[in-house]
Amino acid sequence: MDFNRIFRSRRLITDGAMGTYYNEKYGKNTGIPELDNLSDPDKIRAIHREYLEAGAEVLRTNSFSSNVQTLCRGADGRISESSQLQKVYENVLAACRIAREAVEEAQKEQNGRKESESRQIYIAGDIGPVPDQAGDEARTEFVIEQYKTMAKAHLDAGLDLIWFETFSDFEQILPTAEWIRSVSNAFIMASFSVNMYGYTKTGIGMRELIATARESGLIDGIGFNCGIGPSHLGRLLKRQDLGDLIVFAAPNAGYADRIENRMVYRDNSGYFCEAMEEIADLGVNLIGGCCGTSPAYIRKLAKAVGNRPVSKRLEDRPEQRAESEIRYDNNPFIRKLYSGEKVVIAELDPPFDGNDRKMMEAAAVLKDAGVEMITFSDSPMGKMRASAAMSAIKIGNQLQIDTMPHLACRDRNVIGTGSEILGAYMNGIRNFLIVTGDPVPSGDRNLIKSVYDYNSVTLMNYIHQLNREYFPEDPIAYGGALNYGRANIDAEIRRMRKKCEAGASFFLTQPIYSDEDIERIRYIKSRFDTKIMCGIMPLVSYRNAMFMKNEITGIHVPDEVIARYDKDMSREEAQAVGVNIAAEIAEKLRDVADGYYFMVPFNRAAMIAEILRRL
Repeated sequence: MDFNRIFRSRRLITDGAMGTYYNEKYGKNTGIPELDNLSDPDKIRAIHREYLEAGAEVLRTNSFSSNVQTLCRGADGRISESSQLQKVYENVLAACRIAREAVEEAQKEQNGRKESESRQIYIAGDIGPVPDQAGDEARTEFVIEQYKTMAKAHLDAGLDLIWFETFSDFEQILPTAEWIRSVSNAFIMASFSVNMYGYTKTGIGMRELIATARESGLIDGIGFNCGIGPSHLGRLLKRQDLGDLIVFAAPNAGYADRIENRMVYRDNSGYFCEAMEEIADLGVNLIGGCCGTSPAYIRKLAKAVGNRPVSKRLEDRPEQRAESEIRYDNNPFIRKLYSGEKVVIAELDPPFDGNDRKMMEAAAVLKDAGVEMITFSDSPMGKMRASAAMSAIKIGNQLQIDTMPHLACRDRNVIGTGSEILGAYMNGIRNFLIVTGDPVPSGDRNLIKSVYDYNSVTLMNYIHQLNREYFPEDPIAYGGALNYGRANIDAEIRRMRKKCEAGASFFLTQPIYSDEDIERIRYIKSRFDTKIMCGIMPLVSYRNAMFMKNEITGIHVPDEVIARYDKDMSREEAQAVGVNIAAEIAEKLRDVADGYYFMVPFNRAAMIAEILRRL
């Protein structure tokens, strides 16, 4: 079936939400719709029939959550993976059978009414996200097998329209789509859930999703559903270059209220349809609804925008901002870094408590010594400290110096991270260091949970999209951490390339103490043209040197450095040794470093000032 031609010939109406309407129709404690495919198919068939009678022309199978986690809940450890996959296959086949029966019944009734022309109805094989365990390669492979099993069941049932729905990225879609392409000519639709700013929960923007769909050669249509109301989705779609892709739009009925610990959508079908008429005018091919949209919504939607030619897409919308190179003309740090001059920055740790006296005093010393920007770590070693962004804002405002907070992926979900970035931007912050974040210490893990909605690359992609869409005149510059001590240095270079593709402008290294590590930096520079600011942290005592050597992963403190300290040295003598070593390292780095990144030990900023006097 030529779905590409069908979807371009006129605008089609899809069904609405299965999950929320199932709970509304059968009661909030009824269960999971996919479990009824085999145990109580009449319930599912009845909902399909209601949507068809309301005017839906594309019916999605009740297989959104037909995965192992749903179907084998509580038993997946007691049955083999092959048996689990068989359950998935049988459940999806049942979902396809129920949908086909509902369509056949609807068409019989339609023919019985002797309508002048039968309405063609199409069935889409619905595939939702399968819960994955990040970092577990074996489980990830099994997740891919589940997707392939779901796709195979839809294809074996005779469907040639496969619909990936409510995803946050293409990571699992593309390998599954490649497999589908190898065995069929099915039309593949990929639909994503975005927030009101146009980003998925993994930080990928609509613009990037559309570009990936175009470039993949595997995706025939792209859609946006769930997570957002119709008004916000309409505003976002106006700013996208949809190109020649088939496009699907199915926002939620609006934003739900929490009542008795469940999410409840208000009946606003009139408002919903008015907003959807505006979306339809943007050249959308398929239009429907997600959470909170019942058959009543689809009935009004079908009357308002159904069975019409697809609106022409305007190539030059006034709201659309042309793609252009991100420029940092207003950013003195980036301008100097890329002019070839050595840049000097220094890092402070915000306080453990609310007393910022030592931090403020250290920052003042650093500014007087000629440091051009002060950076602030984000709860290093997984231990709570004052906010890096708030510390940066306070120091920047009071001392009139550029500041750069670190932003760790560990501690905030997508909402919290976006909020932190926007708040910092409002207060003049234009530079960030993006880091994964040290893990929470093992003894605290029962009480403290890491989040990791992002990794450093996906967070960089998120900021890259913010720059293009919201901050093109005064964008945020950001860099990444460089782990020069990694065993496979070429793998680290490949990761650096990914970060640069995501918009990173510079890299900061961990402290360097050995000639071997200086040569590793030199090797990286010979293989990859980027700006590297080399880390220097003076060691303040024999004990401090031994701690860095033995307890901090990724930092190599050679024995000859340890030998220059003595356990019985006074504080002043040990600091003098630390300054001498740091100045020597800085001199050795002069021809390879694009700048110096001083880490201030224990707020002893006077040591950094002394090193700078010697350079």
